Amino acid sequence: MAQSLDIYIDTTNGNLVAAGSARNGTLPTLTRNDSYNLRVRLQERDSSGFLRDLDLTGSSIKLGIGGIDADPTDGQFKLILNSVTSSAISFNATTTQLYNAISAIASSGVGVTTYGNEQFAYLITSATANSAMSFGGSSFTLFPTSSVLVSTRRFPASSIAAQQVIRLVRNPAVFSDTFVSSPTAGVLSLTRTQIGSATKNEIYDLAIGSDAEGGSVVLNFGANSTTAIAIGSTAVCFAEALSSVTGVGSGNVSVDIGNNAGNYSISFVRNLGLTALTNNLTLDASGVIFGSFLQTTTTMATAELEELFSEAGADTITPKLEIELTQNGTPKTVLQTDVTIRRDLLTTGSAIPAAQASYLTAAESYAAFVEDSNTNVDATNRKLYNSTGSVFLDWQNNTIGTGTTILDLSGTAVTITDGYNIGVGTTTGTKIGVSTSSKIAFYGSTAITQPANINAVSALINVGLLATGVSYGVLPQSSYSVTTLASVTFGTLAGNDQHYRDVVVTGATVNGIVLLGLPSAVSSGIVIQGVAYKANTVCLSAIHSDTGSVDLNTATYRITVIGY
Repeated sequence: MAQSLDIYIDTTNGNLVAAGSARNGTLPTLTRNDSYNLRVRLQERDSSGFLRDLDLTGSSIKLGIGGIDADPTDGQFKLILNSVTSSAISFNATTTQLYNAISAIASSGVGVTTYGNEQFAYLITSATANSAMSFGGSSFTLFPTSSVLVSTRRFPASSIAAQQVIRLVRNPAVFSDTFVSSPTAGVLSLTRTQIGSATKNEIYDLAIGSDAEGGSVVLNFGANSTTAIAIGSTAVCFAEALSSVTGVGSGNVSVDIGNNAGNYSISFVRNLGLTALTNNLTLDASGVIFGSFLQTTTTMATAELEELFSEAGADTITPKLEIELTQNGTPKTVLQTDVTIRRDLLTTGSAIPAAQASYLTAAESYAAFVEDSNTNVDATNRKLYNSTGSVFLDWQNNTIGTGTTILDLSGTAVTITDGYNIGVGTTTGTKIGVSTSSKIAFYGSTAITQPANINAVSALINVGLLATGVSYGVLPQSSYSVTTLASVTFGTLAGNDQHYRDVVVTGATVNGIVLLGLPSAVSSGIVIQGVAYKANTVCLSAIHSDTGSVDLNTATYRITVIGY
């Protein structure tokens, strides 16, 4: 369980307030590996010099413990210019080594010198006046965890060379930026500690924590309530307020101060004593004013903190503790003070750390993966070879094959080379499509549905096995079949008489077989015949072989011609 550590800060002058955990104005000593529930209260002085809670709406704070402008002790960093990254540069590189790394990524020359008295600070100057320069940095493997800070010292202008300063600065050994508002739940509580009976009085315990700094509470006895009772009131004030409540009455309640400050013991006595009360006592804390704290949990157990102990060679170190407040996007250091951290005697965890993730060398990486080969993976030409050394997958040209292309995916259609079939297996149920709505298109891009109630020729056309726009025969070896409905009038036929009528049948040719569908109006004794005697024309003849006369009035005839 984390220890509680409350810090009050006067942001007006950046000092600790002698309150909370820093009662004498200094922070208590912290212990390595311990965890702390750190609560920060930021205050500022009003015009009268009184401390008031700072409005933290939209604000954020950060905490860091470490050395000011401390340097890394190991590792490498990199510089970045126009999205090009330099090779790794040692944390303690000379100006010559830094110059060589920069020259490999900079198109124009630069000059490199040390900057000020800082150990790992460099000044980079453009070799050309009025030439922009914009370096970035990567901390890469710097240890302890550090940052590469790049700032512009001088902007380019006519006859002025741009300058940038590069500094390697160790990050805080302990850091937190996850501060949240301290919860108020549980600061006040009202608990019934003894239920009334024939031998016992009913007793409640009212606990008011130190975070309740002002305002008032109300106690409810059933449906009736006390007046507001100020936080910090005496036990007598609580007893008087309860005695005035309807249903309680004077002298029927006793209030004592508990063992802890802010604790009250409320007992119902006399007329309300030695009985199980039907009304419960409840608490209304809506009028309480709470202290405004932001809290985080910090643990004094980081590799960077161990590094500070190692460098100091002592059991106690005194790094800086800094708290930074950001309001409206502007950071401000509101506290910077010494804090003492001592080693612990009983350490937690194994003395031998668990196995950590390791890194592969270049040789190990190449052994695990084929970098580039014309017999396995040809990364340059984007090809994958099979075990025989033939191209199997050419993802540059979107083809698949075993030496020659079998499947071509480069166009708008999937093309299978001639001579290769599609095998769908022999198990019953193998199909193309998985539902009744699945379709296949033949001889075109429009998929068809299953035909219904149609002749064989039309059905074959619908499934794409016969071309559309062509007339097909209905008998073996017939080249076509055409049909039409025609209205024909033969008139009155005398005995042993014969009449002829020409009918246009588009597509009919000479010597085509003529089939006739006769209307019911044809009388017995009448023979109707048809002859395709010229292109697109069929001659119908009506022959009357009996005596007497017959009227063949207008009727509809079905005329079909089958050609060879």
